[in-house]
Amino acid sequence: MSPTKKDVVTLPFDFTEIDAIVNARSLAIVGASAKPVKFGSLFTASQLTYGFSGPVYLVNPGESEIMGRKVYPDLRSLPEVPDLVCSTIPAHRSMDILRDCAGLGVKGVIIMAAGFREIGEGGEALEQEALRLAREGGFRIVGPNCFGIYNPRNRLTLLPGHDFSSTPGNVAFISQSGGFSVHVGRQCKTLGIDFSAIISYGNGADLDETDLVRYFTADPQTEIIAGYLEGASDGRLFMQALKEAAVHKTVVLWKVGKSESSARAVISHTGSLAGSAAIWQGMLRQSGVIEVSGVDELCDVLLALKHLGRKPGRRLMLCGGGGGLGTYAADLAEEAGLEVPSLADDSLARLREILNTPGAAVGNPLDIGAPLIHLPVFEAAMRKAAVNPSTDILVFDVALNFAYGLGGEEGLNAAMDMLIHMGQESGKPVVVVLYSRAIGSEDIFFEEVLRRLQTRLLEGGVLVYPSMPRAIRALALVNA
Repeated sequence: MSPTKKDVVTLPFDFTEIDAIVNARSLAIVGASAKPVKFGSLFTASQLTYGFSGPVYLVNPGESEIMGRKVYPDLRSLPEVPDLVCSTIPAHRSMDILRDCAGLGVKGVIIMAAGFREIGEGGEALEQEALRLAREGGFRIVGPNCFGIYNPRNRLTLLPGHDFSSTPGNVAFISQSGGFSVHVGRQCKTLGIDFSAIISYGNGADLDETDLVRYFTADPQTEIIAGYLEGASDGRLFMQALKEAAVHKTVVLWKVGKSESSARAVISHTGSLAGSAAIWQGMLRQSGVIEVSGVDELCDVLLALKHLGRKPGRRLMLCGGGGGLGTYAADLAEEAGLEVPSLADDSLARLREILNTPGAAVGNPLDIGAPLIHLPVFEAAMRKAAVNPSTDILVFDVALNFAYGLGGEEGLNAAMDMLIHMGQESGKPVVVVLYSRAIGSEDIFFEEVLRRLQTRLLEGGVLVYPSMPRAIRALALVNA
């Protein structure tokens, strides 16, 4: 029988060991290359462009200079021992590098290459040898089969994160998928969500999901721990770590491998065992974890947590231009376990005085009778709706290409600014469902307007979602 991770001595959790890797002060890239098709070239360009805060040493015996920087033939020839070594060379050539790391006393190694446990017995033997060398040399491994670490605090980035935000935040994301680590990082950048770190850990041969959850639980910079998980090397220990984390932090987890076919894919991707879907769902619920599905839902929930926190309130005030929109939104809300309560009598009376035009329907949902009406009337109505005592959150539906015809982008900007100020004055969160019904290539203009409005609203503290189902789902999950 082939050896497994359990056959290798598992080290106890040590915050300082992991922190020395995540917040490394010096970096060596083994396999750095000037050839664009090489994996080492892509990562080297990404890291040098992003601008690591400490010295970056490039190692490749076949190169002398890359991007204007000196290249060293091996790790032993470096002027200092780097804290972190990132190996971009193929799996079968990695052992010599790890032997050098063991002899020099580096603190951590990122192994990007695939070709380990996920390919079967031959790869698993390599992985076990890597672990043995790490134990003997006193260093820890991130990976193999991963994209590395992104940390804006020391300007360390993963592949290909050259354009990631440089602003440190309070969200940590751990991912067995390198691709999803990049998707989440980039998508969250457009939403104004900043990270304490993102760690793509692939097979998790050494530092795994349990170690990383424990690390970010202890990390003072991190308030929200999010993750993409295919399987766990030790389900019991991982659940214990999740429960401990949920006491101190908000935890959001996307667990895949629930179907037979996806479970097979998980084994071939990172060599993980997915486990029973029903058991995982039950354990996550008991641990106090918010379970999500997909990049969009993960980012939607992180956006809600950033602006609203956990359990901000279930009572929604739904507003929009059209009775059908409000009815649909009300159905979605109640099906998701949220509430759309009736308005207080004095709120109803004041709104009827303001919205006395044909087509308007006063209540909750509130139909203002058009996508956007005359701004002073719109402002007065929204202010009255915001102070209604029976609701917690105002959700406003904006069909961009309809509303644009009633005042252009200038009118939309004024209306969105009013919603921003209304939220600030009332102390109630405002959610805008902002979308375009454009379907032709001639309507691409509306996409540009939409993105400008989205940026304006997010910077003003207003949540923006592209559809009512996504908005309602996110609000339901943070209230779970």
